[in-house]
Amino acid sequence: MAGSPEKDTKKVDVSVQHECPLNLLPREIWSIIATKVASSSIEDLFNMQATCKVFLGAARSDAVYKHATRFLGNHDGPERRFLDRCLEVGNVDAIVRHGFVEYLRFGRRDKGMELLARASTEGSVEAGYLSSM
Repeated sequence: MAGSPEKDTKKVDVSVQHECPLNLLPREIWSIIATKVASSSIEDLFNMQATCKVFLGAARSDAVYKHATRFLGNHDGPERRFLDRCLEVGNVDAIVRHGFVEYLRFGRRDKGMELLARASTEGSVEAGYLSSM
C-alpha cells in the first residue's frame, strides 16, 4: 500500500555471542593464578572472586585451597571458611597450622599430634620437626 503509515519493520536478531577473552586461557592457568593470589592475600582472593564468573570458578577450585600457603593470625568469617576448606582438601600447611593451634592453644594434645603426624607423613618438614619435639 502506497502511502501507508506502516514502516517496514523487520525483526533483526542482534544478539551476538561474544567469547569472553578470559576463557581463552584454560581454567588450570586461572587456578594457578588464583593460588598465587591466595598465597599473597586472602582479601585479594575474595576480590578476585567478586570480579567475574571465570575468576570466581578459578578461585573456588580445589587447587587453590590445596596449595594456598599464607595462614597467619586468627581469622573469622570468610577467612575462617577459607581455612576450613583448605583443611578439607588436604592443604599440608593448613594441617600444620591447625595441629599447632590444637596442641598449644586449645590443649588438645592428642588431636594436635594426630594432625602434625598427618602433615609430616604428607611431606611437611616443619610438622616432622614439631612432632619430634
